[in-house]
Amino acid sequence: MCIVGLAGPVAGCGPGEAAPGLRVAVTVAPLAGLVDRLAPPEALVTVMIPPGASPVTHEPSMSSLRAASEADVYVAVGHPAFTWERTWLAGLVGSGPTVVLSSAEGCELEPDDPHVWLSIPCARDVAGRIAETLWSQVPAEEAAIRDALSALETDMDSLQAVGDRTLGARAGGSFVVLHPAWGYLARSYGLDQIAVLDHGSSDAGPSELARIVERARDLGLVDVLVQQQFSLEAAALVARELGGEAVTLDPLARDWVRLYGDAISVLSRVVRP
Repeated sequence: MCIVGLAGPVAGCGPGEAAPGLRVAVTVAPLAGLVDRLAPPEALVTVMIPPGASPVTHEPSMSSLRAASEADVYVAVGHPAFTWERTWLAGLVGSGPTVVLSSAEGCELEPDDPHVWLSIPCARDVAGRIAETLWSQVPAEEAAIRDALSALETDMDSLQAVGDRTLGARAGGSFVVLHPAWGYLARSYGLDQIAVLDHGSSDAGPSELARIVERARDLGLVDVLVQQQFSLEAAALVARELGGEAVTLDPLARDWVRLYGDAISVLSRVVRP
């Protein structure tokens, strides 16, 4: 599968290779990971917000804008609180023939949390709609895409079983995060996410940090989950006060199955009681 980042085509798109017939653009990398599992190998996938970029402030390059405008399919986050898409999406695909899918469609939404791909039911639903849209674009690949969807759903079932067994047993427990990205996963297993930052915030005042530290101590929490898209200073301070560590867990990793599995593994270690 050819991959496009800010610099244009790279893997699998060497000189002289024919342009792929199917072009897919997505807003964030985990949605690209779902497309990776389903699309034909020759499909070209463009991620609008690349790894490490802020989903709040990132401005796409001209090559990414062009790729999105020429895409056959665009997979959006679709959450009303996702400011980046409110700013950019209409200009990317508003006047063209691109088929636009919303990952948030049909999901039970958390009002301020756009990370809908971290809900297995939401991810399963959008994967099914991606698959149907892809084979409508390339009917000759329908059987292969159906098989790929079945394999992906099997992986999701396995992850659900692991989560039910490990995190379900910790229902009522809590964990501390820098940025509140894990609300859907927390809801799935009856966990309480304590966030250093609010959605859309890049800083927390001393009194708020002191309140979080006091609450975390009362609950026996020591570690803080962080992600590379945000400054780690406040999280490091909270972790130091608690005698724990800042633990990296990226909600924007591309490999969706690995991302969800890593989240289960990390949360099973940091949730208390």
